[in-house]
Amino acid sequence: MPNRGDKRRDRLALRASTAYFLNSVDLMARMVGGDILRGVIFTAIIDANTRHIRPSAVEGQAYSEAGDQVPDDIRRPISVHALALELDIPYETTRRHVNALITEGYCQRAETGVVVPAEVIAREPMTMALRRNFENLRRLVGDLREGGVEFAQ
Repeated sequence: MPNRGDKRRDRLALRASTAYFLNSVDLMARMVGGDILRGVIFTAIIDANTRHIRPSAVEGQAYSEAGDQVPDDIRRPISVHALALELDIPYETTRRHVNALITEGYCQRAETGVVVPAEVIAREPMTMALRRNFENLRRLVGDLREGGVEFAQ
């Protein structure tokens, strides 16, 4: 049975992670015209393109430093159908937002889906948003530590 401290940490973690999520989505939505759902879809495409990369997974390169860019040739496209299923959003809604992202130059079609190219991530507004989101992440970790959540080394 969880003790009172565990419940308090769980509530803190829920509040802190919710704030992190909302701030992150807001940042990405602002990057793609202010539409929150489009921001979520854009973020999910970026995640799908690079989620296979783990520390030392790609020829010793983790692409974990602030200035590191994942090369386009190792980004993995995601199909609109797979994206819709992942996000539990209707296919037609997902397709409409993906098409808008392509038209606006945020994504490109690939043979097996869509990708957000490295040059899009390298644009100044995006790099500023990513820096702000990194600070958002630091806040999340700080809030969790302050609340007694311990992290493994």
